[in-house]
Amino acid sequence: MATSKPATASTGNAANDQVSAGEIEQDIERIRSDIAALAGSLKKYGAGKTGEYASRANAAGEDLTKMSQDALNTLTSELESYERTLVTGIRRHPLQSLGIAAGIGFLVAALVRR
Repeated sequence: MATSKPATASTGNAANDQVSAGEIEQDIERIRSDIAALAGSLKKYGAGKTGEYASRANAAGEDLTKMSQDALNTLTSELESYERTLVTGIRRHPLQSLGIAAGIGFLVAALVRR
């Protein structure tokens, strides 16, 4: 990181208070290297955060997939239960089921004609 020169006590000598151009250039180079080191640190920090957020998003996606699959399985089992109930009802009362189907067909046909 940045290093600074120790401050010297003012001796009243004007020659000691003057800074050479070479010293200024050295200070500028130190600042540039410090900025480059800081930029590298920020890059590493950002890469770490990117990985962290990617893993969080991946975990959330897996959770959502599992929840969707569970909901689909539940819905499938309910529909299969309704289907079994319907088939059982039709087998017990075939003429009544045929009459209901004919009535529904008649109503649909009447609505389609208009």
